[in-house]
Amino acid sequence: MGPYASTADQFLVKAFNQGIVLHLLRVQGPLSRADIAKLTGLNKTTVSVLVDELIRRHLVREVGMGTSSGGRRPRLLALNAQAGLVVGADVAVDYLLVVVLDLQAKTIWKRRVDREPGTDAATDLARLGDLIAEGVAAVPETPLGLLGIGVGVHGPVEHPGGRLIIAPNMGWTDVPVRESLRERFQVPIVVDNEANTGALAELWAGAAQDVSDLFYFSIGMGVGTGIVLDGELYRGSAGTAGEMGHTTIDPSGPLCTCGNRGCLETFVSERALLRYVRETLGEAAPKSPAEVFAAADQGEAWAIAGLAQVGNYLGIGVANAINTFNPELVVIGGPMGSTGHHVLNSVRRVAEQRALPFPFSRARIVTSSLGEEACALGAGILILQEFFRIPQVRTADRAPENVLGSGKRRQGASTSGLPEVGVHYSTVGNA
Repeated sequence: MGPYASTADQFLVKAFNQGIVLHLLRVQGPLSRADIAKLTGLNKTTVSVLVDELIRRHLVREVGMGTSSGGRRPRLLALNAQAGLVVGADVAVDYLLVVVLDLQAKTIWKRRVDREPGTDAATDLARLGDLIAEGVAAVPETPLGLLGIGVGVHGPVEHPGGRLIIAPNMGWTDVPVRESLRERFQVPIVVDNEANTGALAELWAGAAQDVSDLFYFSIGMGVGTGIVLDGELYRGSAGTAGEMGHTTIDPSGPLCTCGNRGCLETFVSERALLRYVRETLGEAAPKSPAEVFAAADQGEAWAIAGLAQVGNYLGIGVANAINTFNPELVVIGGPMGSTGHHVLNSVRRVAEQRALPFPFSRARIVTSSLGEEACALGAGILILQEFFRIPQVRTADRAPENVLGSGKRRQGASTSGLPEVGVHYSTVGNA
């Protein structure tokens, strides 16, 4: 053990314990110091020292008095959600959406603007930057300020570099989203696929708060899927896992925007829905999915049949996901998720027919309750997730410059602006 090991260990133990206390107050607060000691196993003196420092850092505040159990009434503590803020953004095919969140992922500002088809990436990213700046300026100042910006994009992303590889429905290829925004905002920036951010939003604020294995389908102009295994987003070796929209359903099927034929996306998307309706109504068919959704809610048979057809094919994709990943929960999000039972009933029926009985019996299939905001919300939560992670040291790299940080970035280290080499951060779920 080197001469710096003791100092490094003290640093890590303190950071680890502070992370535990912060996480506990985020998900279970308000709590007293005695409550925290009991729930964490830390001694009361340690808890008091940790809490006092977190109060000085504006992350924890006293919120009143608890009930006495025989002695003095204890002071209750809570996470100070107004200590800082994060930004989440959704760069979608037909709109840009920006939200500003507090430390409890509560939306305190939101704005959506339409995106013109065919707009180039540089123009859209400049406009996105303007929206982000507008949102940050519109909310009250906080002690910690802007902690970071998360961006959800509708296509595979090289992780953690934040480069959009391709977005066929937008006509974008090889777009350095993170670097473009870093030139303007000197804060950590994380870019991810919109289905991943949607899945993360479900974990923190939606239907998946009590599960650790989740499969999230985002169905709109395309099909994205976010995979959560054991509480962690599964991104694959380079960040592009989850492109189930481009798995082949019919080798001789319709041409997909990716260049292949018969992808799931060609049968399960807003374009597919309009195609089904056009086959029934001809030139009288609606031109927008929203019109079909509204007609289905009004009981129009042609609209209900079109959405059921989408649900039939989506049921095949859901069955494949259940057989492959054995999730506890499957969530259908995006615009199709807002159609409720019109799609959901068909999905459940076909999935039951095609999935293996045992894993199907263990999976719930639901639609998202988060609506259009899911992607942007989850993008902001990407930053909060990093902020609330509990640090752990790698057993093989204990030199002080690696554990404590030397100000120098080693080759291969993260460039996201979030925690660097020597310390890795285990996900803290929303248990």
